[in-house]
Amino acid sequence: MSDDKDRASLQDLETKLNAVAHKREETHSPNRATGKPSQGMALGMRISAEMIAAVLVGLLIGWALDRVLDTTPWLIVLFVFLGAGAGGLNAYRVARGYDSAVGLGRAMRERKQGDED
Repeated sequence: MSDDKDRASLQDLETKLNAVAHKREETHSPNRATGKPSQGMALGMRISAEMIAAVLVGLLIGWALDRVLDTTPWLIVLFVFLGAGAGGLNAYRVARGYDSAVGLGRAMRERKQGDED
């Protein structure tokens, strides 16, 4: 009898904890449609990652070609600048919303769909 009471008490406690956890998740989870600061931070991190990755890829391609063609350091310099240009173009596309995975394009599309409904 005592075990049944304890189990019921534990289940009641677990139900209350789940309710509190669910309410906390609803309150504190970022909502991308509202444009909270977490969305801006995600966009900024993505833009910086795009730019850094493009420059690093350009550096690696230039280094590899320099080793094969023995033209050190000209191709490294050329491909670093090409990588920087590609990174800048990718950042522009993300900021303008041409890339719809994350960012302004997705938010704008969601806003338009909300206006049409």
